Amino acid sequence: MSPSGDYLANGSDSGQAAGLSEVVDLPAHVGMRHRARLLDPTVALPGSKNQRPQPTVYRADTLLMPLRVARDRDLIARFNEVLEPLCVELVVTLPETRRWQDALTAFDDGFAVPVLVRLGGDELVEQAPDPWMVLANLRRKFPEEDLAGIGLEHIAVAASVEMAGAPFGSGVPFGSGVPFGSGVPFGSGVPFGSGVPFGSGVGHGSGGGALGTGTRNPVRLYVPEPKRTADPATLPSGRRPVVAVLDTGIGPHPWLSVGDPADDPVVEVSTEFQALLADLEGTMTDATGGVMPTLASPLDERDVLQPLLGITDSHSGHGTFVTGLVFQNCPDARVLSLRVLHTDGITTDASVLLALEWLRKRVQDALDDNRPEELVDVVSMSLGFYPEHTDYETGLLLAEAVRKLTDLGVVVVAAAGNDSTTRPFVPAALVLNPDGSNTENPLLVAVGALNASGKSVAAFSNEGDWVRRWAPGNSVVSTVPLWEGPEGADLSTQGDGCPKLPRSTPDPDDLTTGFAVWAGTSFATPVIAGMVATNLVAAADARTVEDRRARAHDALAITDAHLQELGWFS
Repeated sequence: MSPSGDYLANGSDSGQAAGLSEVVDLPAHVGMRHRARLLDPTVALPGSKNQRPQPTVYRADTLLMPLRVARDRDLIARFNEVLEPLCVELVVTLPETRRWQDALTAFDDGFAVPVLVRLGGDELVEQAPDPWMVLANLRRKFPEEDLAGIGLEHIAVAASVEMAGAPFGSGVPFGSGVPFGSGVPFGSGVPFGSGVPFGSGVGHGSGGGALGTGTRNPVRLYVPEPKRTADPATLPSGRRPVVAVLDTGIGPHPWLSVGDPADDPVVEVSTEFQALLADLEGTMTDATGGVMPTLASPLDERDVLQPLLGITDSHSGHGTFVTGLVFQNCPDARVLSLRVLHTDGITTDASVLLALEWLRKRVQDALDDNRPEELVDVVSMSLGFYPEHTDYETGLLLAEAVRKLTDLGVVVVAAAGNDSTTRPFVPAALVLNPDGSNTENPLLVAVGALNASGKSVAAFSNEGDWVRRWAPGNSVVSTVPLWEGPEGADLSTQGDGCPKLPRSTPDPDDLTTGFAVWAGTSFATPVIAGMVATNLVAAADARTVEDRRARAHDALAITDAHLQELGWFS
């Protein structure tokens, strides 16, 4: 089991027991919910140049292809001719809704779409085709120019961890998603460890805090709401900088008003984007099966995995927490919340790529049509995945999508990951090329996590040459939706003293205070995003691509100078 009590797919205590990297494993429940499979390098076909792949997790029934390839019927037919002896065929199945057809005419030819990998012919076979096997065979038969950008549809995860002392949070990138832990309702959520109120004689249990629940601990906050400039037109920039947050959506909180940008809310959502994503998810689910509902609503949800029991899912509130950190660090920003993560902290790079392309089109349209209120200035991504190779092809589509945004003067800030490893976690690791050189894309920022004091690196944080910016991400406090679930306190008595209130240990599922403490590079990332946004507030606005890039570079340079003063820049 992982430290959170989740049973792993191989039945062992860690991926290392199966000869796999400690940072990738696949619990059975994740595979079933998200049509996912684990690439096991001990049995997988070698990649290009006979290179052994590293472990990764990917959709079991799709490959990602640029639109220019998916639209090339002759090339797809040639692929299928080669794959016929393997009883495999590639089927391009895109949403047929009007909004998708309109979007496809405006999206870049390099935008990636999932293409189904299906059984072909009527021969008897023993198992479903493996997209990795298909990809490896295509690479043996076709030149690189025909296959440029074609890759696995990776499973990406939220970069948050538990706080119970285990460096990897849930033990693996996908843990914490099962509400019952090790077969009992609260798994590793027993407030003070060892099944007794105060652990080994002290109030902090077995290394955890007095809060005791391990992750997303409710707290009471006695500080005023951050002060926001009433009229954005009076700001030096003349408008609020917009920080796009790709996460689990936004939940109810008194600090975080949600509404039409014309009404100057703290948070903006997009029904247009969510509808596009829901169309894509629904089309793939209809074609292949699946159990997770589509992310049609922009609102953070609480109990998707076990709605009959009402237990709060492991990553519910993650997006609200991230949004609150942006708001605390830059009250004058407007957050554009795009819901791409499910409540178990899982998404795919296809969903992330759709969000990035939608943002690119929004920024380009705003510049072309002189609509500054629709510009986006910073993107915050508290998510990522470990790719199977660190070469120029793996992650090419994601690197290009990020590049298209930074070319428009958008700063992209991404989490470094939480597995105490130097293994590249993308998109953050795309800061460097596979040979270690700089991408000459300095507007892509990778962020590692410090402890609360800012004087030491959090034990869980990844690092490497690609991580240069750091911010506190361990034991940070932010906003959570005003929810209350059914778990209840571990110990509760009626109480007959004064006041006439029950006496109990903390209730880990009562978030009605509106604030919690959490940990992960997930939460260092919006701190840096907010700092950059603050420096954009102080700069004059820019209406051309060249001026926007210069403005973004200046804001990041000022941010870096401040980080150096704090000792948070390496």
